[in-house]
Amino acid sequence: MSRRLSAVLRALVGALLLVAAAPAFALEPVAVSSEGIVAASSPAEAPPRDAAFAAALVAAVLEAARTLVPPERFERDAERLRAELAPKAQSFVLTYRVTGPLARRVSALDPGIQEWVLPVTARVDTAQLRAFLVRAGFVRDAGERPSLVIRVRPVGALASAPPVGALSHLSEALRAKLAEQQFVLVEAALRSGEESEPRSALELARGVGADVGLELEVDWRPNPQTTGTPGGVAEVRARASRADDGSELAIARFEAAGYDAERDEAIARALLAVEPQLALNVGQQLERNWQAQTPRGRPVELELEAVSSLTQVSAVRRALLGTLAAESAEIRSLEPGGASLQVVSPLSAGALQERLASLHFDGFALAPVEAGAGRARLRVEVAPPAPEALTPGRPEIDAPERN
Repeated sequence: MSRRLSAVLRALVGALLLVAAAPAFALEPVAVSSEGIVAASSPAEAPPRDAAFAAALVAAVLEAARTLVPPERFERDAERLRAELAPKAQSFVLTYRVTGPLARRVSALDPGIQEWVLPVTARVDTAQLRAFLVRAGFVRDAGERPSLVIRVRPVGALASAPPVGALSHLSEALRAKLAEQQFVLVEAALRSGEESEPRSALELARGVGADVGLELEVDWRPNPQTTGTPGGVAEVRARASRADDGSELAIARFEAAGYDAERDEAIARALLAVEPQLALNVGQQLERNWQAQTPRGRPVELELEAVSSLTQVSAVRRALLGTLAAESAEIRSLEPGGASLQVVSPLSAGALQERLASLHFDGFALAPVEAGAGRARLRVEVAPPAPEALTPGRPEIDAPERN
């Protein structure tokens, strides 16, 4: 290594150690443009500026909450969320700027109604907002849900002639329902090459650094065909095991009947009846047993490949400490094209990898390479900057008029 390159690396390591000594980052505030809307009671009324201003802040904070709450949960509980945020919305606003005059207009929802509108741009403290959402039960804190690998395996009569469509639908439906419950689903197929032989869900979880392997065995018992529509009974057996020690976290067994002239369609109908109970039961067991058995704060060795600048490493560290709520993220090494960090977090290696790969960074993205017990590797890939969330541009935020 040349003296020039060594000097550069020493300087970069020194700079990164200074970054590591800084306090943990919070979630970055977001700028939100909103409108405060209040109905006009009569043509002669005085402009209700205070009411419109308060409504605008509530709308801005609610829009910021939309980025923190899972979409399905937000749509389902939007009205309750609005009611709980309304009394304290202003406490989450750091600064704001009224961006236009209070104006009267015809309601877009009902042409017979007049309304007052006040446009406001607010800078919302998402760290405090997220803490409120966690306390109120709208968001789960990091580590309360394990990361999962799911494997669906046909057994018995289905092993030799599996109903591919029905099994695929069962897998996707279960993944969607568990994701709605805020479990982290790790896609094993994205991490490793083709396997010569199928592996168990536990082995897959250990291979990709997930917390839990969820194995589903699906069997089918056809009814003796005498009269009427042919069919049978589908049986689904679920077993979830911890990747670290193999201990059991959840076990369930469900049966349902399905009838159709086509065997695969009959199986699909039976599995469709099983899906809701299966997801709810397994999810509840995983939540209860995971929290009871899992200590918080586990070290993960995080490696970054194809690193081209200190800015990229710093951005990843900020995301770990802020968005992903890691307890610490210490830079252990820096070399041409690569860096490594030791991360202490409630999330497993697989969950950290999955979350980092889903984040948007300024000018780059992270692609998963591999993960295992206590380690994860990602590759830096050039990407266009993501547009700023919630706003069409980057409005300037003035000092607050009142706050």
